[in-house]
Amino acid sequence: MRLMKERIDGYGDEVSGIALLHSFFWGTQLVGDEVAHRGDMDRTLDVISGSKYGPDHPYINPAASPEEWRQLGSGRVLVTTAELCLFVERGRAYAEGIKACGWEGELEFHEAKGETHVYFLFNPDCENAAKELAVVADFVRRS
Repeated sequence: MRLMKERIDGYGDEVSGIALLHSFFWGTQLVGDEVAHRGDMDRTLDVISGSKYGPDHPYINPAASPEEWRQLGSGRVLVTTAELCLFVERGRAYAEGIKACGWEGELEFHEAKGETHVYFLFNPDCENAAKELAVVADFVRRS
């Protein structure tokens, strides 16, 4: 979205693909089982963003401005998450929202069963990490 608003010299109007791996989306409206972690995540978000963005800023909570999704600077998006991730419901909702907003691109969604947030960083040799890497590599190869 930012690419479409703030042109970057030498990059044109589009990137060939956007891959969101285990995104850290948040917001003031609860989704799924977030209530147990609400205070911790609000404080973490404040530290990560340097208090610059609130929980419903479009960079943090894309669901707060779904009309902007039609302006994605790419015709292809890959969203990955993990079944046991705190943010899994937000990842699913983001993917569904992109499909529902009128954006006409190609969306791929991958969810690693039985895994937690960014599991592949801590267990890169597991079977699910290999599968997720294959999904990402295939997405990039087709760019």
